[in-house]
Amino acid sequence: MAQDPPPPSKKTPGPHDRSALLQAFQDVVRDQQDKKAGSPAEGRAPSGHAYSLIMLAVAAGLMAILVLKPAWLFPPPIEESTELRNASLRVRMYVEIERVEQFRVANGHLPASLVEAGADTTGLSYSADGAKYSLTGVNQGVSLTYTSGTVPQEFLGNSYALITHRGRP
Repeated sequence: MAQDPPPPSKKTPGPHDRSALLQAFQDVVRDQQDKKAGSPAEGRAPSGHAYSLIMLAVAAGLMAILVLKPAWLFPPPIEESTELRNASLRVRMYVEIERVEQFRVANGHLPASLVEAGADTTGLSYSADGAKYSLTGVNQGVSLTYTSGTVPQEFLGNSYALITHRGRP
């Protein structure tokens, strides 16, 4: 029969074991100090002064971009043709003509102003004379006048179709 191996002997820690542990700890501390001494900026955040300078440079760069507006970031607006500006104005005026007509049907008389009809007055002028009125609009050099004797759909024409197909072949 085979004998069981003897159980491992239990060593009690002695002064020798403690000195080895102390030596290992001192080695680790010394190694860390050497690493810090070798590369002072490694692993540390920039100082408050350096951070302020970096942020100031970034802010100055952003301000320069906003002031100079480079074409690669801010492309120039696309110029619309006179035909398209005319069509846009006709559609806008048509909306306001409809508001005036709705006001007339609801109240039995024309509004004294576009504001009274709930219309947007930007670029438009309105004048009423008895049962007739006229609406004049301006859009980037294009000027149109509508008089109430004209059928609104005829005034609109194919303007809506021109606008919806702009930029398409």
